[in-house]
Amino acid sequence: MRLVNGFVFKLCWFWLCAFLLVGFCYPGLVFADGVTYVSSTLWTQVRDVQVVGDYAYCAFANGLLILDISVPANPSYVSKLYFQGRGEGIYVKDDYAYLADRDEGLMIIDISDPANPDSVSMVSGFAFDVLVKDSLAYIADSWPGLLIIGVSNPALPDSLGNYNTPGTAYSVFVKDSLAYVADGSGGLQIIRVSNPTLPDSFASRETPGTAFGIFVKDTLAYVAAEDSGLQIIRVSDPAHPDSMGTYNTPGHAYDVFVQDSLAYVADYDSGLQIVNVADPANPELFGTCKTPSHAFSVFVADSFAWLADENGGMQIINVADPFNPHSAGSYGAPDYAYGVFVRGSLSYVADYEDGLKIIDVSDPFHPDTVGGYDTPGLAYGVFVVDSLAYVADYYSMQIIDVTDPTNPESIGTYGSSANVFGIFVVDSLAYVADGSNGLQIIRVSNPANPESIGTYNTPGTAWHVIVQDSLAYVADRDSGLQIIKVSNPANPSLVGSYDTPGLAFDLFVQDSLAYVADYYSLQIFDVSDPANPESIGTYNTSTGAYSVFVVDSIAYLADYNAGLLVIRVGDPTQPSLIERYNTPGFAYDVFVKDKYIYLADLYSLIILETPYSPADVKEIDQEAETPSDFTLYQNYPNPFNPATNIEFVLSKSGQVKIEIFNILGQKVRTLVDQKLIAGHKLVDWDGRDDSGNEVSSGIYFYRLQAGDYTEAKKMLLLK
Repeated sequence: MRLVNGFVFKLCWFWLCAFLLVGFCYPGLVFADGVTYVSSTLWTQVRDVQVVGDYAYCAFANGLLILDISVPANPSYVSKLYFQGRGEGIYVKDDYAYLADRDEGLMIIDISDPANPDSVSMVSGFAFDVLVKDSLAYIADSWPGLLIIGVSNPALPDSLGNYNTPGTAYSVFVKDSLAYVADGSGGLQIIRVSNPTLPDSFASRETPGTAFGIFVKDTLAYVAAEDSGLQIIRVSDPAHPDSMGTYNTPGHAYDVFVQDSLAYVADYDSGLQIVNVADPANPELFGTCKTPSHAFSVFVADSFAWLADENGGMQIINVADPFNPHSAGSYGAPDYAYGVFVRGSLSYVADYEDGLKIIDVSDPFHPDTVGGYDTPGLAYGVFVVDSLAYVADYYSMQIIDVTDPTNPESIGTYGSSANVFGIFVVDSLAYVADGSNGLQIIRVSNPANPESIGTYNTPGTAWHVIVQDSLAYVADRDSGLQIIKVSNPANPSLVGSYDTPGLAFDLFVQDSLAYVADYYSLQIFDVSDPANPESIGTYNTSTGAYSVFVVDSIAYLADYNAGLLVIRVGDPTQPSLIERYNTPGFAYDVFVKDKYIYLADLYSLIILETPYSPADVKEIDQEAETPSDFTLYQNYPNPFNPATNIEFVLSKSGQVKIEIFNILGQKVRTLVDQKLIAGHKLVDWDGRDDSGNEVSSGIYFYRLQAGDYTEAKKMLLLK
């Protein structure tokens, strides 16, 4: 059975209301189909588990993960299926897994081939738990209460009835013609479901704590209550439920599973509690097994208890001797993904308590974790130069040799009296955003012996830093943008500053513009005169802007609970949202390389594909002499379907723009907007507009602008 921390739920409700408000206040919000999911890795937050045969089906925050547990001491990965929502509960029946997804509702997945799970349908809602009996799915759907869905054909689920419980429905158990709901502040609700189209209240019983988990066996209902442990309620006469006994667990009881005369309680703070309930009026503790993280859910099969232990992954506990339960195996989840950096075919993730994770992304559709290094502190950020990874590890900067990514090793450390949040390395110098210490400049020419050579104490809390030319741009949280001259690194000095309206967590500098992720907004500054940075544009975010990465005229914003925002900044005075991609976790960092977006989403690293990346401009003849003139050739093939090539010659290097217009003169696509070196070039157009949508048949124009040179030609798309 599945449940959730009450505080987290309240946050969820708060952000839902905030999102709805934003939807009304910002009518320009666009949900385009441009950014698409590619893959994800480093999944965390296991919430629920059910075992069937040799497989464990785990509800993760990111979706469904299937493990082979034929050898319990060594569970192995089989497959996973990603969802944008928040997986909470799981129930498996026949060849289908029913996933209760807090943000999306009920997801129904074909698991006839566990190696290739396939989503077949969904029912919208706010599902925390699900139980399937006969051809009906009973959903604990938070504040709407109990939902009943017909699943005789899982591909075509049919909503039959609902009952609005007085509290928040977290868990459900069905026995005979009654549904027993753990209803948060509403305690135990007993609902008659003999007519699934008209469920009605049969009885209820208050619990001394918040009811999160429910299990019914024989004539007793066992309720896991957050603040009061295990509550045992007699339901021999379900119209008059009667309290029988209580066992106060040491922490917060979130789930319960009963087998024979033992109740297995998932206790958030203390792991597994095994309680003897042979005498339900006097339950007594038999045994306990502490888990590494926070126990959310428990399932018992044979002589093993399978515990969903949040960031501790799935813990397998041998309970053959209930007086002495002990760990039999586990499938661990990494920690929280806070920072990401991509170099070559490798992605480097700052994974909080788990340190540095190295992931092979040569095939972005199948990322593979190849190595890692458990740093001593809390990894917030990472920067990679050559064969060295510099990790912002909260209490220090860790320098890690990643020459062999399968076996990274620490070679140097620079300790901090404050908190290291961000690092930028150039020319053997590491510029460290060192919290209350401000900007630290560290010489790393000998990485085994880093040494401080300069410091500038910023007025706020230095969170991130970027160096361009002889200037360091610092996102100083409470004090906004700080611009510091570092031409003499031993004596850095303030050049200019701008106190942003929010909390400056990150920034990106491109040409003469600085883009600041300012928590409540994206702030754009003209820094052509660094002594007087000028605010020229703002885009207000829906939750919390933590990171920004800019590629030409597109800004990618990691916006905490809102996920990824894609913002057009071609006109920096009027930034506008192109689309939003909602993620299961909390987006903290973003890095863009080629056509892929790497998002550190707290619960995982998510890889997305973007159609908005710079065009792939190819050199046709790099060895030829520099051409003496600009030339734009006729596209080929012409007419075309669906793609065509555009060839052009640049006589000198500089900013180049190629745009596509329709017959009405309306721009449909910016194909190239970047600096190119002189030479013979080729770029293709795939027949899509700036939002990634296919355009219709007709006449289009393509225009080249390079310096003072402008030329346009006509082409024909035939479908």
